[in-house]
Amino acid sequence: MGGLPAHGCTGRSRAVSATLTPAKALEALLPPGCGFEALDATSFRIVARPMVAEAAPPKHSEAAPPGDAPKLDELVVTAEKRPELLAHSATAISVLSADDLDALGGKSFDAIVGQVVSVAVTNLGSGRDKLFVRGLSDGSFTGKTQSTVGLYLDDTPITYNAPDPDLRLADVDRVEVLRGPQGTLYGSGSMGGIVRIVTAKPDVSAAYGDVAVDGALTQRGGPSDGFEAMANLPLADGKAAVRAVLYNDESGGYIDNPVLGLKNVNYTRRTGGRIAALADLPDGWTVESGFVQQKIAASDSQYTQGGDGPLSRDAAVREPYADDFSELTVTASHQGGIADLKVSSAYIDHALETRYDATGAFRAAGGSTTGGAFDEDSHIRLFTTEGLLSSNMPGRWRWLAGGFLSYTDEVDQAFLVDVNPVGPTRSIYRRRDSLAEGALYGEVAYDISSRLTATLGARWFVTRVDTRADDFDIAEAPIPALREGLTDQGVAPKFRVSYAAAAELVIYGQVQEGYRAGGFNIPAAAGGPTTEAVSPQFKPDHLWSYEIGATLPVFDHRLMLRGAVFHADWDGLQTDQRLASGLPLTVNIGDGSNTGVEGEAVWRPDDHLLVRINMLIEDPKITRAGDVFPARRDIGLPGVPYDMGGADLRYRWRIGPYQAEASAQAVYVGRSYLTFDGGVDNAMGGYASGRLAGTLRAQAWRATLYLDNVADERGNTFAFGNPFSRARATQATPLRPRTLGFGVAHSF
Repeated sequence: MGGLPAHGCTGRSRAVSATLTPAKALEALLPPGCGFEALDATSFRIVARPMVAEAAPPKHSEAAPPGDAPKLDELVVTAEKRPELLAHSATAISVLSADDLDALGGKSFDAIVGQVVSVAVTNLGSGRDKLFVRGLSDGSFTGKTQSTVGLYLDDTPITYNAPDPDLRLADVDRVEVLRGPQGTLYGSGSMGGIVRIVTAKPDVSAAYGDVAVDGALTQRGGPSDGFEAMANLPLADGKAAVRAVLYNDESGGYIDNPVLGLKNVNYTRRTGGRIAALADLPDGWTVESGFVQQKIAASDSQYTQGGDGPLSRDAAVREPYADDFSELTVTASHQGGIADLKVSSAYIDHALETRYDATGAFRAAGGSTTGGAFDEDSHIRLFTTEGLLSSNMPGRWRWLAGGFLSYTDEVDQAFLVDVNPVGPTRSIYRRRDSLAEGALYGEVAYDISSRLTATLGARWFVTRVDTRADDFDIAEAPIPALREGLTDQGVAPKFRVSYAAAAELVIYGQVQEGYRAGGFNIPAAAGGPTTEAVSPQFKPDHLWSYEIGATLPVFDHRLMLRGAVFHADWDGLQTDQRLASGLPLTVNIGDGSNTGVEGEAVWRPDDHLLVRINMLIEDPKITRAGDVFPARRDIGLPGVPYDMGGADLRYRWRIGPYQAEASAQAVYVGRSYLTFDGGVDNAMGGYASGRLAGTLRAQAWRATLYLDNVADERGNTFAFGNPFSRARATQATPLRPRTLGFGVAHSF
């Protein structure tokens, strides 16, 4: 096929799932205004054809009809590195479309996580949270271990061991969550799964944009507001386009500090933007590039002290936090006659600054007993390059092959600062960690019969970790500089069998492996004000996952049922923990496992009603505890509950010239513990929360009114805030109090 671009032939093609002749397939796929000419039996040229006036699609600025959201059998996902219909995907994957994100008020991932099965998140604050999938938690704290969940922006991994940068979900096409270890396709750091944010691409067909403002009032807290704007501009006669997004949001605080005489101290501001460009080049090549930048500035942390009393704490020093994230990407792709090629490269710069109230915590090192602070600065640079070749020929065989290279350079510095009275700044430690990873991977799928398909994949990898550390100024005795290195290599396999048991029922079983590189602790963790012993090295850990799942679209694809039963064995589980002194360390705490059942149902009986339900029941636990750090076998894994679930109900209808939507969401999070050793002060979870919203659309305008945390639930989302003051009082991170918000948007 060829002929594009053809003047007058624009728009998005329609998703089709059927066995058709080429001519019938093109008739079904092509949007209005497009036709084709048959050059011979196997060659076709796309051409423009006159459009019937009645069939002309509405302009972008007009309000979308109530039923224009993607149908359940039309959602296309690419989490397994090739496009496929969600309804036919033989893997554990969930998708929230742009329409879903809008209805859920999803400006951040933590706002929508309750509507995605098997996903949990900590709640330390914007840009500080850690994600878990399928209960595979390595601990509630962020440190030197690589994340168990791979976080991707389009095709680029955007974290190594850093927390979720909390990119605003502005102008996003969809969010995909792929559950279970993905070591074959994604490599190190994907033990629990993949969370992939897919942005809206530059559109060569038309110029348009959106502007939105919003505001909110929080009970017993400060006001919040936000602004977002998007513009899309085609260039070069429809051969290129540029798309840009700008945003700013300010979240009012609701925590008081009576010691300092301050109210609503945990105010947060997030500012950022994204610009992307796309160009269609001769000979089937497409080049995309993009730049993302976001800055988060939190004036204080959001934990409280004590039980069910007021939302306050007695910190002697304010605890600000900053997260600056930048990303530059370039991707070139080519559609060939036998296979498609995609090559992408990215550079990420991520800087984090954290302050904790450490008053009295470093007495032995001469720290202030009236106003001392622990400052930690991290600067991460990440370079990645990946090439992927995937087959596109019809037949029983489908394959893909790729290569991956990455290099991470991270510099961490910790300081002891006397704030009251003001004193000199002293270094606790300075460390530099570099991780290089190279991999070759491939996957082959073969249709044994019209119903049975087998998939086999493998990834050969090699990782190299180098750690350098010095500047141990507060150590009681001089500590020499540290110079250590560690190399690991291996093969991560994958095997899957899927069977079409009936016309619509797909059952699959698969085995996958996940892995992470090892690393080193530094002597400063055992120096200065503590004499606790620390293992100098933590080893790589590995996880095997076994699952059986099914996908069943019924009632003419109006109801989509997906579920799985899974078991995971985790050897040498790495975890980031805090010593009694509050300083960090990383250990292999033992072996773990998790067995569970998950399910989700999405029902759209007509163009008016949508119902989404998800649930997870699991048994995460330590099966063998080592002797390097206290761990109990009867309390599960930190930060992940034994049960959780969510529900989403939406109804759309027309009121004269207006289109209205009412929605309600509910989320339940079961009980869990902060650490491996449990304890009453570490208990959290066991709460439910809800949201109500209403939207009214008229032509190019949209107005929304919502109420979050309807019952003003005080649930403890995270039993942590400050490692240096946990022994002084119980810490809790409550849900944001009941919040009433509104928003207005205009398309042009």
